[in-house]
Amino acid sequence: MKKEYTDDELIRRVWDVEEIKKLVNKRVYYLANEWRQKELDELWVSGDEYKKTASFGRNTGYYVGMDEIKKYYVDHHLSIRKAQLKDIAAKNSDIEESDENLHIGCLVNHPVSTGLVEVAGDGKTAKGLWYSIAQETSAKPDGTAEALWMPGKLAFDFVKEEDGWKIWHIVDATDLVSEAGEDYSKQEIYHNYETNP
Repeated sequence: MKKEYTDDELIRRVWDVEEIKKLVNKRVYYLANEWRQKELDELWVSGDEYKKTASFGRNTGYYVGMDEIKKYYVDHHLSIRKAQLKDIAAKNSDIEESDENLHIGCLVNHPVSTGLVEVAGDGKTAKGLWYSIAQETSAKPDGTAEALWMPGKLAFDFVKEEDGWKIWHIVDATDLVSEAGEDYSKQEIYHNYETNP
């Protein structure tokens, strides 16, 4: 039997969808600014019952629990950025290895579109699906850059905590990785980073 909602409940559900969309849009800006730790602190679940089961899935791995997500999403990414800066600074004496230069020559944009959100009947959880025409660019020590197109799907589960909607699960499913300006038909579908499952 189809659940009937009061006008007030319907308004609440519409508002919840808008709040969830705003949360995902905010994540886009955090990612563009390389605020990964801030994202985990502010946009992800904080309740103990959800932190243990929070998850982040990528084409190259699946991480469960906020500690494991942080190790991959923040710490591992930071180690990559530090290694990039070290290589750049070694070739360019004008650039020093400092926190201010950590993301020098990097441009990360994962905008989202075509959002589809469904709030559960009880209004406590929700799920959503977006598409992203993403790009990531990283400077190389020789002054050039690696510029990649990375379109893909983003699937989310959300939980409504006391202070609002929070991200509980993400699957970031990259459809392909293509070097900008190159003949796509001659490229591998995925660049082989560390593993390529």
